[in-house]
Amino acid sequence: MAGPTSDEFVNQVRAAVDIVDVVGEYVQLRKSGRAFLGLCPFHSEKSPSFNVNAERQFFHCFGCGAGGDIFSFLMKLEQLTFPEALHKLAERAGIAVQEPQHEEASPEKRARQAMQEAHQLVSKLYHYVLTETPYGVEAIKYLTKRGMSQQTLTEYQIGFAPDSWDFVTQFLKKRNFSQDLMVEAGLLAKSDAGKVFDRFRGRVMFPIHDSQGNVIGFGGRLLDNTQPKSQPKYLNSPESLLFNKSATIFNLHRARPYIRKRKQVLLFEGYVDVVSAWQAGFMQGVATLGTALTEQQARILRRNVDSVVLCYDGDAAGQEATSKAIHVLQQAGLIVRVAPLPQGTDPDDYIRQHGAEAFSQQVLLQAMPVTAFRLKHLRSQYVIKDETDKTRLIAKALEIINELDSPVERDLYQRQLAEEYSLTLGDLKWESKRAYKQQKSERQRDKVSPAWNNSINNGKVTLAKTLPPAYHTAERMLLYYMMRNADIALRVQQECSAHFQADVHDALAAYLYAYYAEGNPEDPGKFIHYVQDESLKQLASGLAMMECKEDVSDLEIGDYIKQVNNYPKRAELERLREQQRSLHLQAAAADSEDARKQLEIQAAITGMKILELENALKEG
Repeated sequence: MAGPTSDEFVNQVRAAVDIVDVVGEYVQLRKSGRAFLGLCPFHSEKSPSFNVNAERQFFHCFGCGAGGDIFSFLMKLEQLTFPEALHKLAERAGIAVQEPQHEEASPEKRARQAMQEAHQLVSKLYHYVLTETPYGVEAIKYLTKRGMSQQTLTEYQIGFAPDSWDFVTQFLKKRNFSQDLMVEAGLLAKSDAGKVFDRFRGRVMFPIHDSQGNVIGFGGRLLDNTQPKSQPKYLNSPESLLFNKSATIFNLHRARPYIRKRKQVLLFEGYVDVVSAWQAGFMQGVATLGTALTEQQARILRRNVDSVVLCYDGDAAGQEATSKAIHVLQQAGLIVRVAPLPQGTDPDDYIRQHGAEAFSQQVLLQAMPVTAFRLKHLRSQYVIKDETDKTRLIAKALEIINELDSPVERDLYQRQLAEEYSLTLGDLKWESKRAYKQQKSERQRDKVSPAWNNSINNGKVTLAKTLPPAYHTAERMLLYYMMRNADIALRVQQECSAHFQADVHDALAAYLYAYYAEGNPEDPGKFIHYVQDESLKQLASGLAMMECKEDVSDLEIGDYIKQVNNYPKRAELERLREQQRSLHLQAAAADSEDARKQLEIQAAITGMKILELENALKEG
């Protein structure tokens, strides 16, 4: 069998996977011409600049410059080594991998692998305890009472942690897992006295997965009235090498295909709401993990979908969390609607009490635009006792309405407000204009220029962009066609008397000469994989993504070669002209006649050299 990183094996794996399918699991892609377009997973952006070439099997982001093949993508996104990315893609394609006997994994990699294995085992253990042992009887009764079916328990691998201090501790110890590492992983905990014990005890356990379906943590919920009130109702795994709470979304791996199919995601506050919604037939639900929605989570959602329905609890805390989440989601470029829930009700309660049909008709289909929610939330914060309170509320409401870009929407909400508070529409519009001018004045005073998201210069935008010199453009065009045509590469190698002036272009050209010399095919995707240097790999992917005509004439290639060959002459010509100007100035300021004549002679000699170079450029 070929070795685990041999060229033959790498090409076999590369041919067996489709970069669009793999990238599509992380990024929402749409067809755009010959490429697929999406939001870059490597930097924050609102307008898509991330391109995937299905035909040639490579990607490039015109925002941050990231680029390469499918292996580069996984290595960069999941912080994998090349062998790890290759192994993962081979497993995906069902290709057997021969493990090397001599390869020594890094300490961090070994730790991650041990944590991953332990989480998988403990997840199965918790589920077994719940469904197959007497320890899980009360928990099964509790979950059945809450309406969870056996199918749901199996689908989500819901389990139960016995009320024991060392049940999992002994389980892992017998399997030779390091206790200190398991404490670091969050499966165990350690007292101040140094005693190791089970972190989760007497709780219903919900496995938390990463975006690819690997268990990386747990959420534990107490059974009702079975534990002291000093215990938190919900307890999540702590941060670890595997688990980053701010960048993890519960149920995303399971809901992703439904999210993309429906072009909408339901965002809940907790995992119980997600599970209840799933069982009721709402498969596109995900949740944060008991904390406020983060910018990272919002960006992950935006890469998968354009629209989100917020379905948080109906109490005051839930409404406040909704207001904060709206801002984060809109900043990420998502279209947001808010599903209304009765005061004091969470989605799980509502579904169990009223059923799936009512949840669909009375909650999801009644989801309101952000402005409607903000006005409703504003009303709930005011107690109208007199005209002063009413005036203040209306002023705040107009501030919200004035933020809308659409004049039609503004008019609609203004009419609703006028009718609600028995005002004439004319008076309300006059007040709205006055308030708008004041808001605009305040915004201008406090205005801060935003950074350009798609910039590769850390958001810095220059007012004037200098066009690249002709030789630079010529070199890029030659490299574009050289990647697609071995004959052009050979012609450039033979006819370019000068090296490419840009060092990175020259280095990439050297790679191309070597690539074709080894008998490799005319395939930009395979060439990008061939390139070892990461920065050159990114340059190659960017060049390969350029929109150029496929059929180029010999004359055009000749012109590009001429631009490259002539650049050293042009640079020398400019140097000589500058030297001649300097000599004339020195002659004019000379202290003696002899010095002046000597400088004039030097200037004349330089002029002859200039004339020779000018003639050479005309003839060339």
